[in-house]
Amino acid sequence: MLNYHIRISGVKDGKHEYFFDIDSKFFESFIDTEVTNSKIKVTSTYYKNGNKIKLTLKIIGEVYNLVCDLCARSLTVKIDNSITVLLQESDLEMETTDEILYIKANQKEIDITQLIYEGIILSLPNKREHSGDGDDICDEEMINLLNKYTIKEEKKDPRWEELNKIKDLI
Repeated sequence: MLNYHIRISGVKDGKHEYFFDIDSKFFESFIDTEVTNSKIKVTSTYYKNGNKIKLTLKIIGEVYNLVCDLCARSLTVKIDNSITVLLQESDLEMETTDEILYIKANQKEIDITQLIYEGIILSLPNKREHSGDGDDICDEEMINLLNKYTIKEEKKDPRWEELNKIKDLI
């Protein structure tokens, strides 16, 4: 596994930035992920003010080789996401939430691999299809086959016909 760690012990108050490049090697350690290749830049900003610690991840780039929902051709998706979490010291076993990441008081660094992965996956659109601009178009042959075999008959519900008769009377 590659090193996606941020040093937290002995860091002075103020703003500290770390930069990470995400490519196909990053996704090798994740099982059953649909993302296998990307060119993503992650900027991690670590703010420390006494005991208050805030971590912000800015994720910008492109994910390659996703599948279009319409034509099943390869697709590139641009992503732009930001995640902010608070780091809270606790010696008790506390479960991390979406907003708070619990760390031990003597912890020297944190691994942000999972945060980066979640930020990338959550920034992918639910519906993936080509934009239709330039070369980013769906496979015409596949779209023609879909249109040919799609049944476009609407079944009419007799209840609506009766309601439409009432509407016509008004």
